[in-house]
Amino acid sequence: MGTFLENAWYVAAWSDEIGRAPFTRTLLDQPVVFYRRQDGTPVAMHDRCPHRFVPLSTGEIRGDEIMCGYHGLTFDQTGHCTHQRANDLSKQRFCVRTYPVAERYGAIWIWMGDAALADPDLIPAFDFFDDPDHIIAGRGLTYVRANYTLEIDNLLDLSHLDFVHAKTISNGKVTEGKYDVYQRGLTVHSDWFIPATEAPRQFADLIRVSNDPRWAGTKEDMIVDHWLDMRWDAPGTLFLDVGVAPAGTNRAAPIDMPQAHFVTPETEGSTHYFWVYSMTALGQTDEALAGFRKVVEIAFDHEDRPMLEAQQRAMKSMDFWAEQPMILAEDAGAIRARRVLDKLIREENAEEDAGGVLAVG
Repeated sequence: MGTFLENAWYVAAWSDEIGRAPFTRTLLDQPVVFYRRQDGTPVAMHDRCPHRFVPLSTGEIRGDEIMCGYHGLTFDQTGHCTHQRANDLSKQRFCVRTYPVAERYGAIWIWMGDAALADPDLIPAFDFFDDPDHIIAGRGLTYVRANYTLEIDNLLDLSHLDFVHAKTISNGKVTEGKYDVYQRGLTVHSDWFIPATEAPRQFADLIRVSNDPRWAGTKEDMIVDHWLDMRWDAPGTLFLDVGVAPAGTNRAAPIDMPQAHFVTPETEGSTHYFWVYSMTALGQTDEALAGFRKVVEIAFDHEDRPMLEAQQRAMKSMDFWAEQPMILAEDAGAIRARRVLDKLIREENAEEDAGGVLAVG
């Protein structure tokens, strides 16, 4: 019985993590080695030589092939052994499993399931990457010693901002707003709207430098309408549109910070959390961008991460439902996502038992 959803796209690495040297990372409990071919195309394969089981990542890249560091056997991008010392039978029988990859949004995506189903068009859209009105302001990778679904819960229930991030990125008013949850197909939306509230500190500086006349009357009192709209696609791809507009203007002249959050399980008890955020381009200085990045890193690395790891340690198992959690209204988005994900995993396992396949799209 599989623990993870395999027929789906996960972010495996940032694009600039993968080069001409072997790079290894554990994903969905599987060790994977990455490298780029001479033309820059990324390759991903199981990080174990079939000869004596040494990780291929201990070897080196020769042309477009990876060479095992133990006995020098070489494997091409399809996983086939090409070394002359291997006979024809060995070359056919002892192939290394390779995985489909796609490069999009500055990241390497990997498909860990049936390669025939790996359609890159199934990767959810993040339009802000190509929006000239926004700049990519920062990104990072946070390693969390907790189950990946706890990170997803954390992102889908942003009421925690008032408490976990009260000193960094929250104005402490999120829980006073209107909360709305809805689902379209397999996609879950979890949205907050806080009208006529004090601008969160990360937006105040942007408001001050805006030349849009519609912000002129807001620069002193900083009273805004504030929203946090989160979209989740299985298994761990989230888009957050967080922004402000002059109060009562129905989001006119918005200043926002679109974000992508990519949650990839390493093991049942550990997670690779990739995050990237942009912001409305208002001529921000490098110093201002660096200062905000520091605040974001504190929020994700030193506020969220310790909380989730403490949560995981306090749980008796990886089975969330077995813990019989108390449910609040603002848990609705996270609960819906969990139910969708649990259903997809059950269906995938049933399809595999029956000899079929299931893809998420």
